[in-house]
Amino acid sequence: MGFENRFYSQAENELNEIVIKNRRIHENREKEIYEKYSDISSINNALISTSGKLLTLIADKNGDISARLRELESENISLQAELKSSLKKHGFPEDYLEPVYSCHICNDKGTVNGKRCECFMNMVRKAAAADLNRTSPLSLCTFDDFDLSYYDDTEVTKIGTTARKIMEKNLSFCKNYAENFHLPYNSVLIRGRTGLGKTHLSLSIASEVLAKGYSVIYGSAPDFFRRVEKEHFGAHTDTDTLEMLIKTDLLVLDDLGAEFESKFYCSVLYNIINDRLNASLPTVISTNLELSEIETRYGERIYSRIATMDKPIFVGSDVRALKKRRQQ
Repeated sequence: MGFENRFYSQAENELNEIVIKNRRIHENREKEIYEKYSDISSINNALISTSGKLLTLIADKNGDISARLRELESENISLQAELKSSLKKHGFPEDYLEPVYSCHICNDKGTVNGKRCECFMNMVRKAAAADLNRTSPLSLCTFDDFDLSYYDDTEVTKIGTTARKIMEKNLSFCKNYAENFHLPYNSVLIRGRTGLGKTHLSLSIASEVLAKGYSVIYGSAPDFFRRVEKEHFGAHTDTDTLEMLIKTDLLVLDDLGAEFESKFYCSVLYNIINDRLNASLPTVISTNLELSEIETRYGERIYSRIATMDKPIFVGSDVRALKKRRQQ
């Protein structure tokens, strides 16, 4: 399985827009330079002339042209060096007048040696991820509206400080994680009881990283596992959800442990976590389970990989219940 044709079409449209944008940048650079700097314009005209002479010489099949070809080649190399020197003299990068490409592997063609370039496949994956996220409440939660006043600031917890101070630290951790996101990056396991803000901050991370231009998939573990199960056991689809979950830049897997216990689901979870760790792709997982419960439920292989993640613990009282009381 791969991806639905509509995602390839979206990627092709995006690639066309990139090509047009980069062509405009190149044309504007040429206009800027040639209008302001006559010496660079003269060098460029000479380069165009040598290229024309070269084409004419190649078309002329009479006699031995090797000596003249070497002469033109030497002239072209000399002019290119002169052009770079002039650009540098006027404060521009040496490659300022070269074609602009967003991908220097395929030069924005989308293919390399007859195969789809990784840049193009990233666009396909982003389009598919956006479709998968279309029902996710990614825009509903931000770091700014995470209200610390719901966390007690008087009673010292078992950890040795108040719930509010712990959650202030967790909020800061999640904000820094999103603000400094890059690839490769570390994975995070967010633990705590229901209603303590795990989903809120997970969504906030996903939204901010998505805004940076990375591909992000957010959703609940039960929903993703059911989708993978349906595709694996025969539901007709052109999209491989498991591949998307494994290859997206950031996967935010919410509510791990809420799914039915199943050997197949354990296998799916192992594939996701193991393949993403091997590829140095980060995963943010939220769960109500204790570490000991994770090991018991999913086994040592999964636990040993989860144990390498950062593990902030969320504490306090059920914020949803507190909000409801305030509204009454």
